[in-house]
Amino acid sequence: MKVIVSLIVAAVLCSKAAGADAVPPPSPVSELLGLHNPVWTSHDNLRDPSVLKVADGYRVFYSRLSGKNWGSPQSWAIAAVFTKDFVHFEDDRDISPKGHASPGDVVSWHGRFLLPYQSYPAKPTRLVFSESTDLKSWSPPKPFLIEALDLPWNDAKRVIDPTFVLDGDTLHCFFVGATMKPAKANLLGHAVTRDPKLEKWEILSRDAPLLGRSDRAPDGVENVSVFRTGNHWTMIYSEGLAAQHLALATSTDLLTWKLVGPLEILRQKWMQHKYGAPFVWRDGAGWRMILMGENADGRTTFGLLSSPDGEHWTLLPE
Repeated sequence: MKVIVSLIVAAVLCSKAAGADAVPPPSPVSELLGLHNPVWTSHDNLRDPSVLKVADGYRVFYSRLSGKNWGSPQSWAIAAVFTKDFVHFEDDRDISPKGHASPGDVVSWHGRFLLPYQSYPAKPTRLVFSESTDLKSWSPPKPFLIEALDLPWNDAKRVIDPTFVLDGDTLHCFFVGATMKPAKANLLGHAVTRDPKLEKWEILSRDAPLLGRSDRAPDGVENVSVFRTGNHWTMIYSEGLAAQHLALATSTDLLTWKLVGPLEILRQKWMQHKYGAPFVWRDGAGWRMILMGENADGRTTFGLLSSPDGEHWTLLPE
């Protein structure tokens, strides 16, 4: 991923719904020059980050994996933490019941905030969302897009990693299903709704996935992040499972996507074994990415990258 660019920082776009925080003035670059990767390490494993910029800082949502029992629902929860500067983290707490993971984009729609995520690891996994008016208290999870379990290409009957994208009065949801034929691969689906209750959906990828296997990644894709860059949309996603890396695609309408290819980034120790689950947001004049990395000991933490255009990325120093 690496054209070398300066770290670009500033305040960002906030949600415009009732109750959203106001946008602050740009922050001086010097305030973040002392940051080093990983920006956050915890006694828990930190996975699947998403970020919402608010007036006084950032709200970070993530999957908390407590302990080493990956297969137990009691090990998983959606958590949230607040930070002003990615140095100090406050009010770290679970906001979902146990047995949930992989938060997507927080969007402001019809007077409340929506956070999509999934049940996990109990089978079958289901897509769910929670609602909030203040970004602090969240409703119990509500299932949505149940019909995605029965898509013909989703023969594993598995749905994970929901991502919301709001375009006008249309809410898009990108999600991941899976096939076991001839071998396991994760495949990307796409659905839209104009229903404020999220009960009525049109699945645009009913007959075939939007993205899936490729020569570089025969085991498919997961964890997409979609954002508007100029006159087009950009998608950055985890490509491959066994040999996971980041890849990029672009679209002018969110419907048809042009695959650009892998994003090459230098490896740092905190991400030596594996990295993925990117989340991108606008920060002033540029873009910022939070990334999950796994070190040689299997510990997962979060690091930051910056970009002037959403395509060329630079890691913070380690």
